[in-house]
Amino acid sequence: MGKHNPFCTPIDSTFPRWNGADIMIWKLMKDSPDEYTGQSYLYLYKDAYIKYHKDLIIKYAKEAGISPLLLAGVAWQEAGGKPDRLKPFVLTFRQAVDYFKDTKGYSNSVSVGIIAIQIRAAAETLKVDPNKLTREMQIQLSQCLQSDDFNIKVVALHLRDLILFDYPNADTTNLNQEKTILVGARYNRGIQRKKEDFVNAISKDANSDERDYISYGLAIIKREDRVKRLMES
Repeated sequence: MGKHNPFCTPIDSTFPRWNGADIMIWKLMKDSPDEYTGQSYLYLYKDAYIKYHKDLIIKYAKEAGISPLLLAGVAWQEAGGKPDRLKPFVLTFRQAVDYFKDTKGYSNSVSVGIIAIQIRAAAETLKVDPNKLTREMQIQLSQCLQSDDFNIKVVALHLRDLILFDYPNADTTNLNQEKTILVGARYNRGIQRKKEDFVNAISKDANSDERDYISYGLAIIKREDRVKRLMES
């Protein structure tokens, strides 16, 4: 019997993981919506992820008190693009770097799960001090985040926390466009930058460098109708 995992009971996920062959079809083949190659292949994977996990997205969004469309929007953004099976190896490599440099910040910044979330952010969401994570605990948390059920649950809770970080009194189930853009930007860039920087970027010209601050949040808004159709299908 293996050691007890303090974060979850890891469950093998049945949804296929993005791998090297997928990257080749995406990057090396011409885009064809009819044959689902190139960019269309990546979009097909993202769409399939949402449709396959629709019930889990609704379940954990409801438990966290956020909109299922927000959770689905982030999931759509994150699914595909990077080989999921390599992420644990990235963690192992960064743990080695931390060991020789006597730090933990580098390995805690590794993102794991199809809906990629940093080890640090996942730990904080679970009310665990990331600086107190041992290497074994990092690996255990990483194993949990590779389970779609746990991954979706933690991301939902993290999104709720990010909403409340900027809008402490917000109705987290019903966000306007500004709040949606900011929570997306926070998910992508963290909580270090001031709220005003993100808010001011919304009114900037589309070609302004500052718009890059909120590009992730804007992408969620852009895909909103697509994700809604997937959730309703």
